[in-house]
Amino acid sequence: MDGSESHDKASWTKAMLHTFCDICIKAIEKGMRPNTHFDKAGWKFIITAFKEQTGHSFTKSQLKNKWDGSKKDWRIWKKLISETGVGWSSELGTISASDEWWKTKIQVYFLVTYYLK
Repeated sequence: MDGSESHDKASWTKAMLHTFCDICIKAIEKGMRPNTHFDKAGWKFIITAFKEQTGHSFTKSQLKNKWDGSKKDWRIWKKLISETGVGWSSELGTISASDEWWKTKIQVYFLVTYYLK
């Protein structure tokens, strides 16, 4: 559980990501992220809860990589969604904007294609 068992890249589904986020929120609400990082008890909680809820036994390193990557994605999403003329399609689960807006943003943020789905 210390994260040193494996360095393999974890394979994630959308449902697993949602479960992971819910578990992280619970850990934060329980005070297991006193500053900017989860403490030891927080990671133990996350690892255990994730395995119980998904059946997948990921290492601390794999979960931390997902956390760090998700934070980067969220920052990009937050910046994009706050722009004028942009909305959120709950039906599609994607950013709603004109084709011209997307062309401009794809040139600026090649990672934004992740949100096109």
